[in-house]
Amino acid sequence: MKKRNRILAALLAAAMVMGVTACGNSGDGSKGGGSGEGSKGGYKIGLTNSFNGNSYRQQMEAYAQEAADELKEAGEISEFTIVEANNDASKQVQQIENFILEGMDAIIIDPISATALTGAIQEASDAGIPCIIINDGPVESDAELCYQINFDTIDQMATLTEYVCEAIGGEGKIIELRGTAGAEFDNIAHEGVMQTLEKYPDIEVVAEVYTDWTGSKAQSELASVLPTLDEVDGVVTQGGDSYAAVQAFEAAGMDLPVIGGDNRGYFLKWWANEAPEGYDTLSVSSNPWDGATGVYVACDILSGEYEIPNEMTHPFAVVTKDEVQDYKDMGDEEIGTPTYDREWVRENLYK
Repeated sequence: MKKRNRILAALLAAAMVMGVTACGNSGDGSKGGGSGEGSKGGYKIGLTNSFNGNSYRQQMEAYAQEAADELKEAGEISEFTIVEANNDASKQVQQIENFILEGMDAIIIDPISATALTGAIQEASDAGIPCIIINDGPVESDAELCYQINFDTIDQMATLTEYVCEAIGGEGKIIELRGTAGAEFDNIAHEGVMQTLEKYPDIEVVAEVYTDWTGSKAQSELASVLPTLDEVDGVVTQGGDSYAAVQAFEAAGMDLPVIGGDNRGYFLKWWANEAPEGYDTLSVSSNPWDGATGVYVACDILSGEYEIPNEMTHPFAVVTKDEVQDYKDMGDEEIGTPTYDREWVRENLYK
């Protein structure tokens, strides 16, 4: 494993501009694969992202693009396309179907829903096109060529929730900041929070706030909620909104509760440099490097050289008080997270 505490700004900018990136260097014709032209040379791979309106998704796309560029130089990929569905399930279904018609060799999917894409994934599998699910799965699919790379979201949210509960002494009032209503990651993350809270009967959830994992929405929603509450002891977050929670409490003139962090640069830099002396919390997030993981897995599936399971678990990232100073100078939009390489994927996920 290698740890990288910076983001490539150029890649982030590229990830925010959707479109087709093609390479004139084709493969040697020896690689097998799906139904597209990639079986005659470099692979054609499409990525449909259900949403890219926050820094996490943009960084995920950047890591995917970085991995694709690496494999283009080697002739393993000839074309890599990123499209975004803007939280529209029917649009994401259409994007998958378009990828099938375009003859993509593999399709990487950050899904908007656990169920809405089932038919499209089956259609792709029936056409011999592997679908690799990343980040917001799992999805419901029995398709032979559906490969799911998921986080243990229950464990991730249990880790953060338990820390917050213990930090406030096992009793008090907390706010749960959620993601996008209906998204499978949000559903599972909420389940992890609720399961953990069963162990803390003296803790009350006084508000659930949907933020779409964005700071701007978190601030506006909390600005409406906080004046109705007399006391808040802790905040559990899913990502993209921890620093916004800090700002909202400060703007409301309320005491700062224990706010579970999300590994965003805004929050980690605040914690390292500006938080009140002795302020302690834990910061946890999914790992956007799974965008690169999806690209590597797609190519290994197409190569036919590896036995790849249909279900894989990707590690999430944790930052503690003993590590936060390592992130004091990171970029505002950067996600503090470990990154890996292709051999790590093969050694740790294909088992």
